[in-house]
Amino acid sequence: MSEQPLELLLGLDHDAGSAITPAPAHLVSWGLGVESSAYLTEVLSSPERYGIDFARMVVIHAVVGGEWNSTIIDAERFLLPMLAERGVRTVQIARGGPRDADGIVVLDDSRHPAMIHRRGPWTLEDESERSGTVPQLSHRRCSLKFKGWVLDQWIARFVGRQRYEHVIGYSVDELTRAKRDLVYATATRTPSHPLIEWGWTRAACSARLMAEFGVIWKKSACVFCPYSGGRSLESTMRRMWENPEEAVIALMLEAPAMMLNPNSKLYGTHSLLDRLIEDGNTAAIELFHRRLEARPWSVYDVRRVYFPAKDDPMRKGTAWRSVKPLFTGNAHQARALLRANDAGRPVGPDGRLWLRHQDEFATYPKAERFLVATVAGVREKERVNFTAQWQRITGEVDDLFSGAD
Repeated sequence: MSEQPLELLLGLDHDAGSAITPAPAHLVSWGLGVESSAYLTEVLSSPERYGIDFARMVVIHAVVGGEWNSTIIDAERFLLPMLAERGVRTVQIARGGPRDADGIVVLDDSRHPAMIHRRGPWTLEDESERSGTVPQLSHRRCSLKFKGWVLDQWIARFVGRQRYEHVIGYSVDELTRAKRDLVYATATRTPSHPLIEWGWTRAACSARLMAEFGVIWKKSACVFCPYSGGRSLESTMRRMWENPEEAVIALMLEAPAMMLNPNSKLYGTHSLLDRLIEDGNTAAIELFHRRLEARPWSVYDVRRVYFPAKDDPMRKGTAWRSVKPLFTGNAHQARALLRANDAGRPVGPDGRLWLRHQDEFATYPKAERFLVATVAGVREKERVNFTAQWQRITGEVDDLFSGAD
């Protein structure tokens, strides 16, 4: 796609030497969810009432990957035809790779959109699988990296110095988030939260969508979102009954993450697997176990060092992790190799072969090390100074497994 000023991208013919200042572009962040979809439904149905000029309207969707299929189906079935009929420019974008230097990719840019893209070149699922982690409850960095950053890059590249009104679908239930967004106003960006101006709650948004389309619009989220285990757990479990395949996507991320770190339960204090067992979803659980056994497996050497908190050597501060794949084969081979270790130590009930436990009573820093067998795909990762810190803390000079293949 060629880089042009927003004025040209919108298809407006303003003479370059004209003194006329064009009206701000109307950019709408569409996450496919209830609130932003309700906003679009309302203004697409009554543009004159809200002063909407479709020629200056751009709907932008950041593709994270891992969205519930039912949400995508509703968006394609109901809202894409409305956008296409009115000729509203609809842009779908995604990260180009794991590094910011990889930039973004425009997956679709059309005034007649026909489909929602399920994924881009690099998704949150890809990142979680390669790192052997799950998204965290303690922060929303995944949203910033796969949504906020992607949107900012597109706007910086294609909007530039043009003025624009940036609509985000915060409802009355999200006043705190809306107030935070106001901080990001600039000379060109005017934050806009029309749902709050209208006094619409999430319930009102759901009612608007029901009135228009006759469906209960379902929440937009990744199927492996850690926040889906909270207030929306009942809804999440119901969706996983409806489509066990989506439950398996999340379980396949959680399983290796928990083997590398037992604290990596998707829902914080509870794992997704625990919740599915409690819910009696045997279809999802059985499918998960079949997929798990069919995947290639690796044996990993996992080491951690725990540094002291700045103000108290008895409290844990930051932690560094080293992960190295030692062998890759099938599940049976990986488990057998772990049991036949040279040290002759038994594999514990947690599935780990412990080589070093933390000293329970010692002050920090501390260190631990174990071997574990789980699905392959977690990349080797280690900080530049990890080996030096490991040797300093443990006194181990040689890496016993550096020559394994």
